[in-house]
Amino acid sequence: MHDTTTTPPPAAPARGRILLAGLAMAVPAIAIALTRLVWGDAIPVDVASHWSGTGAPDDSLPAAGVFLVTLIIASVAAIAAIILLALPKPDMRTKRMIILFIGIAAGSAASVWIIPTWLTVQAGSVDGAVLGWWVVPLAACSLWGVIPAVLLPAQPLLAGAAARPAPMDLGETEVGAWSRSVTALLFLWLALALVAIGAVAYTPILLGGESGVAMFGLSILALATLLCASFIRLRVSVDWRGLRVVSLFGIPMKRIPLDQVDVVEATDIRPMDWGGWGYRIMPGRSAVVLRSGPGLVVTSTSGKQFAITIDDPEEPAALLQALAARAGSRV
Repeated sequence: MHDTTTTPPPAAPARGRILLAGLAMAVPAIAIALTRLVWGDAIPVDVASHWSGTGAPDDSLPAAGVFLVTLIIASVAAIAAIILLALPKPDMRTKRMIILFIGIAAGSAASVWIIPTWLTVQAGSVDGAVLGWWVVPLAACSLWGVIPAVLLPAQPLLAGAAARPAPMDLGETEVGAWSRSVTALLFLWLALALVAIGAVAYTPILLGGESGVAMFGLSILALATLLCASFIRLRVSVDWRGLRVVSLFGIPMKRIPLDQVDVVEATDIRPMDWGGWGYRIMPGRSAVVLRSGPGLVVTSTSGKQFAITIDDPEEPAALLQALAARAGSRV
């Protein structure tokens, strides 16, 4: 079993990624300080601070106060992140989650200073600082935490040798196949809830004749509904093609060929260990998590992991191990 009380020192590539993540966390604070130096006396006393749309601002704040507050927030976030990354604990999964949130705070602080101040400087006054398409980078900066979180090295979630079923005993000419459908009612109720929200929110708008606004919102809502519906029922199979996961609409969601299978484990899967519910993609790992409980974890020859929640995962794990071993012996 893996020792959960100690954290081994990271390898050289991992240390490099940790360093990059730390540098990424410092970028917002550096950007705030540099822009203040570059713009210098061109910065007016007040800068735009709030827009009700993409037009002219409807409020302003003292530039000195905005600069000071945002620099403190971004600097504290950077220092906290660097200290956290230097500590041996907590584990990398917990560090990634913390870095994500404080990175969002740092990125948001940078956007609150840089973009409104730049627009005010360019316009020469607060009234002329039209937001326009700058609303896109203003919103995107709040996602800055994703960058250092992705840069951090992955921490494998291996369940241990006791959770690795022995390969299934197959005859020389015997062919094995396993298939099962898994249902997640959670996503059914979620899809129905989205339909209900769309009906309540957009029916009055459509009746009011504002079809353009309604169609844009309905399109996004319909896409989200279809995405949720695709997880209601999945088909998981193990055969000569490897491990395959196909959605309700017949769309392949994951395929791992036999020659890429390294380790197969049957273990309990906790959604928060894999980023939540649904189709989760993280550095070095991905998962289809429909609930908490037993599931299959496959580690590929490249070191990447894929997990899916299914009942009685021991049988497909044993079969996949056997088929992968047979495929490897024929190479």
